Amino acid sequence: MNHTPIESLPEGERIYVRAAVASKLVTFLDPAVPWVWILDHTPNPAAQWWKATLSLTPSGSTFSGWVRNLVVDLQMPTVEFMARAVEFDGHGLSLIQSHERMPDTLSLGRIPEPRLNSMLKQNGATLRIFLPHAIETAQITSFETGYLAKKLGAEPAAGTEP
Repeated sequence: MNHTPIESLPEGERIYVRAAVASKLVTFLDPAVPWVWILDHTPNPAAQWWKATLSLTPSGSTFSGWVRNLVVDLQMPTVEFMARAVEFDGHGLSLIQSHERMPDTLSLGRIPEPRLNSMLKQNGATLRIFLPHAIETAQITSFETGYLAKKLGAEPAAGTEP
């Protein structure tokens, strides 16, 4: 895997992985951490109409018909995402792995960037993956020092403890 050296951060560590797709990035997930939260997933990134079935309200009936510009946040068990990761390969990916489901009221767009990682950690997050588009450079942030080195089978970054 083509990646930068592990960089130490106040709240953990980070690397950048070049030419990334979701199915390759699952190697960074910990199957023992039960939840992933996928933010702003666009099932069809093209601005075109396509056939889909979805609920119109949480308790309402489903709609089957033509949709476009559909964007959703998803929470699912880590193992389910790992099994489906190839379905995300043609897309960007903004994913947070955590010990707890994320609260209904947590909206990352309202949190100032300098506080974002600490807020995620407070809510049980262990890992954050951001891939703007498929086959681009992904940013992977672990909130546990030494975790990325373990996943890569490499030595920890200088100045960090395993």
